[in-house]
Amino acid sequence: MEEIFKRMMAKHRGEILLIERQMKLFEALTQKRMELIRAVMENQPRSIRELASIVDRDVKNVFEDLKLLNKMRIIQLRRVGRCVRPAVRKKIIIIDLS
Repeated sequence: MEEIFKRMMAKHRGEILLIERQMKLFEALTQKRMELIRAVMENQPRSIRELASIVDRDVKNVFEDLKLLNKMRIIQLRRVGRCVRPAVRKKIIIIDLS
């Protein structure tokens, strides 16, 4: 298993997020937050407001979820002009369950 992990790290450098504490993962990846991650990947919204419209949720709630996902290093929030643009930071997430 360790060899597979080393190969993945070498091949996908910068695209992998290793989560070592299970509770952090379970707190962060609720169904609604997973929906946000998918919507960001599939639609590449230009703003949080556009993303909120895509997922049919309140902008404030979407922003709060994105801030947590940003803290977890799953989503990146970049200021572009007057807007904050969400983007998926890591494409591969590895969970250490040991």
